[in-house]
Amino acid sequence: MLIIRADRIFAERMREKKKLEDDLHQNEKLASMGRMVASIAHEIRNPLGIIKSSAELLLKKARKDGDSRAGIIQAVVDEAERLARTVNDFLDYARPKTPNMAELDLCRIVDHIMAFLGNDLKGRDIEIVRDCPEKTIVLGDNDLIYRAVYNLVINASQAIEGAGTIRVIAREQGDAVILEVQDSGPGFDADILEKYPEPFYTTKDFGTGLGLSIVANILRSHGARLELANKEGGGGVARIVFTRP
Repeated sequence: MLIIRADRIFAERMREKKKLEDDLHQNEKLASMGRMVASIAHEIRNPLGIIKSSAELLLKKARKDGDSRAGIIQAVVDEAERLARTVNDFLDYARPKTPNMAELDLCRIVDHIMAFLGNDLKGRDIEIVRDCPEKTIVLGDNDLIYRAVYNLVINASQAIEGAGTIRVIAREQGDAVILEVQDSGPGFDADILEKYPEPFYTTKDFGTGLGLSIVANILRSHGARLELANKEGGGGVARIVFTRP
């Protein structure tokens, strides 16, 4: 019995050692990839900025002159903006910002996001509903938490085909403050829930696969965490959990 128990403990420790080695190897690969991505993104950013600003000037002139090519120039501006967002995603992932911690109100962040995205969502027949008590205070970097919640709302809107609803709900639960972004889309694939926040993993036909990874990195830097789940009756839930010290 002692030998069997010793063998079991040894096997368990070997599995743990193997997992630690695999995690370390994966982290080294991601760090190397991050450095390469940052270098490439930085090289793209400067000429892209020139292309975008030049196209905007040409668009302004074309509209003023009634030039029929304004539509084509608008397409160049739109694509430059889309590429700029992609480059920013790569840089945000590769070079995460150190949080500037201060007290912030989650509800005010939600209000700003609703004001910014409201017209676009309304145009797509998507209703966004806020259930957020005033003075829901956490410690964090306002810009980074805004980016995290904004990304979750955008992901929720992209999950909805046609008309639908996004609910942003905040609550206190024991020593935790929880913010949930719920959508009326098809929900997450339960078999691969743990893969969604992995860098470059995506189930979409577009995008970088970095959105949820950036959110997870931001939250880790705040001592918070991201949880993904499905609602009963359908729809996805992205949950931010802040734990008070």
